[in-house]
Amino acid sequence: MPLDKIRPMPVDRILSFRRNPASEQQLNQQTDQMEAIPNFLPAQLSSNDLQGAPMSPKDDTSPKEIIPPRGRRLTAGESLQADMDGLPPPRRSTVSRRNFEEEMSSTSQYMTVLKAALAVVTVCVMLTTIPLYRRQAKEANQKYILLWNDDSLVRGAATHMECGCIVTNRREPSEKPFDAVVFNADYPYTMEGFPQLNHTPDYLVVFSALKPLNKVEDPLRNGLNPPFNLTMTYRWDSHLVWSDYYFSHSTMAKRLQKFRPRRDFSVDDFSLETARRLEKALNVKKDLAMYLMYEVNDDSLPESLYLEEMRKHVELDSHSTCIGGNDCSGYFFWLVFETSACQDYVPTQIYMAMEKLIVPVVMGSGNLTNLVPEGSFIRGSDFASPKELVAYLKDLSTKPHDYIAFFWWHAIYKIRAIAQPYCALCHFIQTPLKDRKAKKESTDLGFINWWSKYQCPVKHTTFL
Repeated sequence: MPLDKIRPMPVDRILSFRRNPASEQQLNQQTDQMEAIPNFLPAQLSSNDLQGAPMSPKDDTSPKEIIPPRGRRLTAGESLQADMDGLPPPRRSTVSRRNFEEEMSSTSQYMTVLKAALAVVTVCVMLTTIPLYRRQAKEANQKYILLWNDDSLVRGAATHMECGCIVTNRREPSEKPFDAVVFNADYPYTMEGFPQLNHTPDYLVVFSALKPLNKVEDPLRNGLNPPFNLTMTYRWDSHLVWSDYYFSHSTMAKRLQKFRPRRDFSVDDFSLETARRLEKALNVKKDLAMYLMYEVNDDSLPESLYLEEMRKHVELDSHSTCIGGNDCSGYFFWLVFETSACQDYVPTQIYMAMEKLIVPVVMGSGNLTNLVPEGSFIRGSDFASPKELVAYLKDLSTKPHDYIAFFWWHAIYKIRAIAQPYCALCHFIQTPLKDRKAKKESTDLGFINWWSKYQCPVKHTTFL
């Protein structure tokens, strides 16, 4: 029945019309003396609807009226469902509401909340305690390395290395015995207090050096019997090879011991990332050459004389460091002077220059074959005079393709810096004694033979 045609009528008449829709003539039989519609009737029969006001479809949120097809009456079930759809929802009685509130405030409810809080606290304690327990267990199994005369650490400080060892320079007795004691021959040292040191039964006494061995402390001085049973230097015959940098394949971190010969160079050999990096580095280069400041003394006199001759033909810059904001990348060439000619020794400045994409120009040093890639540096000794060297450097700086060719090795090799130099020693200590490749020497003769087997040649006295 259209809502806009419904007039006020008794309830029984309204329900009758809903069950048995009549024709439009039945609407004319309604009277004006009908009582008001109760509040519980369906929303379709609101006062607005009964007065003939049309209802917007968007506002009609009430259940849809069940209308049977023409000629069929509603069944009893459909009629009952239609009546129930129009009734308002039941309300919670006062008694049931009070029971609900009592249930929420009961002791069992408080116990439930308390159990939940205890569970949260337990989880938090476990999350805090388990890592602490693991750390304590890990520290109990960690190896301790004592730096006997290395002041690179703050006195008495300890460093937890990522490789699993604790490095310290504190000699005072401790509950934890030392697994290794490192003597750095680059600095002066004595054996005073060494016999009283707390150490493990199979501890290692390490002789280490980064500088050329002709510049370090002589371990055999004064007829002392050296206690060293492990060597860690730049020499390839050391138990552990030690340097600030090393070369490896681009995809592997293992130290290379041999390089392939240089072949015809092509820019296409570079990866896209490497080519972009080299191009960017080349674009920022404006100055010809630089060198690091040095201490002026008798040992550095050959360097001073050579630089004086070079300055007659070109302006040179000097820097105290190339670390940090001043990375020296704006130079084409890095002048490296090395008076020693020790076997297996590569001056650290050569590594630094190559890492910063600067071509090193080496004056002095020893045989670098198989120590750095072929064709990656310039030998000062290949030129008759500093004047000829300067002329070659100026010409090379104007030929980008020839200059980039010095970095051909970037296509297959990579230079890596060693952030934690004692990790190699740490891994060696952690390896069971029976599985170590370098066996511990049982007598002092092992180290004496190693030290005496090779000595550095006489130092360069001039570069001219």
